[in-house]
Amino acid sequence: MRQPRPQPEVDLDQLLRKVREFFQRAFGGLGGGSVGTIALGVLALVLLVWLATGFYRVEAGEQGVVRQFGKFNNMAQPGLNWRLPRPITSLVKINNQRIRTAEIGFRSSSGGGVTRDLPESLMLTTDNSIIEAQMVIQYTVSNPKDFVFNVRDPEEVLHTSGEVALRSIVGRTPLNTILTVGRGAVEADTRVFLEKLLDTYGTGIQITELKLQAVDPPDQVKDAFQEVVRALEDETRLENQARAYFADKIPRAQGQVQVSVRDAAGFYQTQIERSRGEGNRFLALLAEYRKAPQVTRERLYLETVEDVLKTVNKMLIDSQVNVLPLLDLSKLDTADQQTSSPTPTPTKP
Repeated sequence: MRQPRPQPEVDLDQLLRKVREFFQRAFGGLGGGSVGTIALGVLALVLLVWLATGFYRVEAGEQGVVRQFGKFNNMAQPGLNWRLPRPITSLVKINNQRIRTAEIGFRSSSGGGVTRDLPESLMLTTDNSIIEAQMVIQYTVSNPKDFVFNVRDPEEVLHTSGEVALRSIVGRTPLNTILTVGRGAVEADTRVFLEKLLDTYGTGIQITELKLQAVDPPDQVKDAFQEVVRALEDETRLENQARAYFADKIPRAQGQVQVSVRDAAGFYQTQIERSRGEGNRFLALLAEYRKAPQVTRERLYLETVEDVLKTVNKMLIDSQVNVLPLLDLSKLDTADQQTSSPTPTPTKP
C-alpha cells in the first residue's frame, strides 16, 4: 500500500497578510481607511470560520479518505485532524473493523422477517435441475482507498459478484451433491471464486465468512425431492452400518485365525516334544535292557499288567477259601460298584 501523503501545512499569518494586502489595494479608494479596515475584518472573520470547518474527528476503528478536487489526497488516522475545507477537499469516513453483511437470494427485515428473492435464488445445476439457494456473506473493508475510488458502488459490486460466484459453482455441481454431502464444498468453492472476482475489481473488500442459508428445490417439487433426500440419507446410513459391521467382523475373524494358528503351532510343538520324550525314553529303556534283559523284561511285563488291570474289574480270591458255586460274582461286582458311590445313611427311628 502506498504511504499516505503528508497533510499540507498552512501559514495562517502569511495567508491573512496576503488577504489584507489584497483588500487594501481593492478597497483603498472607497473613501478612507476605516471602511477598508471594516471590510477587511469581516472577510478575515469569514475566512477564519471557513478554515475552522476543516477540523474533523476520526473515531477509533475508522479511517478517513481525504479527496482534493475529487482525487485521492491522503489517509486520516483516528483522532483530531484538519484538512482544507470544502470545496477544495472532501472527507469519507470508512469503518474498517465493522463486519458487514450481504444477503443473496433473500432479504431480512428489521422486524426479523425474511423475504425470498426468487430471481436471485433460483439456479440451474449441472444436471439441469432447478434449485433455490440462499447465501450470506460477511465482510470487512480491508483497503478504504480502493473501497472509495476503484468502483462506484463496492457493496453492489459485492452483491452482484456473490450471485455470479454462487451461480457458477452451482452450475457445475450435481443436484444430489448439493443437497447431501457437497454443501461444504460448494461454500468453499464459491468463496474462492468470489475472492478472485473482488481482487480483480480492486474493491478493497475482504470476505470473513460465507454460508449457504438454504438449498432447496422449488416448492412445486419440494416433497418429491425431500423423498429423494431421505432415500439418499437412508442409503448413506445403511452403508455406514455395513462398514461398521465389516470393521467389526473382519478384525474379529482375523483374531480367531491368529488364535487357531497359535493353537496349531502349540499342538505341533507339544507333539514334537512328546515324540522326543518317547524316543528318549525308549532309548533309555533299550540301554537298560541291554544291561539286564531278564529284569527289564519282567519289569515291562509288570508295568503292562498294571496298566491293563487299572481299566478292568478284578477280584482277588484266596485259594484256601471255598466259594459257593451258586455265588454270582458279576452281581457282587455290580453291588460293589453301587456301594462305592456315596449314598445317604438311613437314620434309626
